[in-house]
Order: sequence, then C-alpha cells, then structure tokens
Amino acid sequence: MSRDFYELCYDQYKQEMNEAEGLYQKAGVMLVVLPLLGAIMVSLGRVDILELCLTRVDVCLFYLALVVSCTALVASVVFLFLCVYPRKYGTLASMGVWQKWREDYQKYLNSKDKAAAEADSLDLAMFENICPRLAEAQPINAAINEKRRRAFKRSVEMGAIALASIGIEALFGLILRLQGV
Repeated sequence: MSRDFYELCYDQYKQEMNEAEGLYQKAGVMLVVLPLLGAIMVSLGRVDILELCLTRVDVCLFYLALVVSCTALVASVVFLFLCVYPRKYGTLASMGVWQKWREDYQKYLNSKDKAAAEADSLDLAMFENICPRLAEAQPINAAINEKRRRAFKRSVEMGAIALASIGIEALFGLILRLQGV
C-alpha cells in the first residue's frame, strides 16, 4: 500500500470524525432555539377564545397556526434527538491497544535474525496494519454522518415551519387583540 493511499484514508477518516463533532455543535444551537420558539408559541397561545374557533375564521386560523407550530416543534425535537443519538463509529483502536501492538511487534522483530528484521520494519508493519482499518472505518462513519445530517436538516426544516407558523399565530393574535377579542 502506498503512502498516498494511507494519507487519503486518514484524511477521509479525520474528516468524518470532525463532521461528527460539528454536528453536535450545530445541535447545541438548535437546543437553544427550539425551547425559545416553544416559549414564544405558548406565550402567544390563548384558551379564552377557544369557543369562538368554530364561529370565526380568524380565531380558527389562530388556533390552526398554534397546532401547526406545536406539531412542527415536536417533530423538530424528534429529528434533533435522532441527530444527537449516540452511534457506534468505526474507530481504529485505543492508543493502549496500538502501544501494546507496537511492543509485541518489536519483540517479534527482535527475535528474528538481523536481515529479516530489517526487511520487516516496525513503521512499515504499522502502516500496513492501520491503512486497511482506516479504509474500513471511513464508509461506516460516512453512512452514520449522512443519517445524522439528514436528521439535523429535517430538524431545521421543522424548526423553520414552526417559526413561520408562530409568526402567523402572532399576526392573528395581534388582529384579534386589535378587534377586542
């Protein structure tokens, strides 16, 4: 295996792991936005005019926007949970495992004669051992990140729908207050 292939595998592996970390940071923003939207939605809600829902169109639209915003916020929270739900990423191994492997392989090399030991260098053996593991872990991590990206995107979309419907709820709430209802 070539050094270029190793670097490609390592770069892809590192990119997927960085993206996983970035998704957690983005989810943190949504964890602030969603409760804020929920608080605004609840503060705009009114139960004193519920009996007028079937007789007035503006009241009906007010409550419809309230229901849509509530549903969208719940869906956004569910998708956000799917985004941050812990998953098992493909990893190489812990540093302790690699250190033990290096020590064991060095002992193996020391037990061989000098010419054979030089042909099997520790760095080359480690390179040949790590490269396939990187190549195997990257597609697993990419698939996991793709699922998480889709869930995050849907969470943001549902949050945007909630924001729009909260705006409509606020508009109709203002109209109702201006009419004295």
